[in-house]
Amino acid sequence: MLKNSKAMKYHFAVALLLLLVIAGCSNEPRVVTQGKIIYAIDYPNHKDNFFLYSILPKEMEVNFKDGKIQSVIKKANLINELLVDCNDKSFSAYFKYGDEAVNVTLTETDVNSMLVDQRKYTIKMTNEKDTMAGFNVKKAIATSVTDPSDKIELWYTNEIQVKNSNWYNPFKEINGFLLAYSIDRYGIRMDFKAKGFEEVEINNDQFSPHTDGVSIPYGDYNKKLDGLFQSFE
Repeated sequence: MLKNSKAMKYHFAVALLLLLVIAGCSNEPRVVTQGKIIYAIDYPNHKDNFFLYSILPKEMEVNFKDGKIQSVIKKANLINELLVDCNDKSFSAYFKYGDEAVNVTLTETDVNSMLVDQRKYTIKMTNEKDTMAGFNVKKAIATSVTDPSDKIELWYTNEIQVKNSNWYNPFKEINGFLLAYSIDRYGIRMDFKAKGFEEVEINNDQFSPHTDGVSIPYGDYNKKLDGLFQSFE
């Protein structure tokens, strides 16, 4: 009886070891094609401006599916939404503050203007790796061409499958989905860092441009938002 018990324990241990080996060998790369990411937003250069810092949104929701990205920032009576199609490189935006709402769909000329106006960075890849919001991430450093002291840490993942996901931002050299980065908009430095992810079904209607509000040219849209944020300074 004792021998049988020992034999059973031995066979169980061998079977468990084989199971672990098989599981380790079959560890396929994670592939995520749709879902929702929540980013924390910080404003490192505006913490001394209590009024502005207190009213600025502290979260962004990003939904993605089939090469399309929807970014939504909300707080109280402010809504800012960006729709990016990474397949045909189209871009639209929506902004609502109080009772006033405006929307814009960029023309090819507008898109080119947007890309030209962005700050230019050199990108240096590193060997650093980590995890963020449940994803394996890699680190890169972006250095401003005009101000070498302006360095931005970029953390990105290859587990989110959105091809050319950075075509519209200053970090198009990054071949991966950004989960931590910084960007300047309307005179404000914004730090984004993913803090959560939900692998949920995304409705295709979420990628349809807004039709409410006034449709205005891209140049007027930029002036309106720039003027608004400057008034808070």
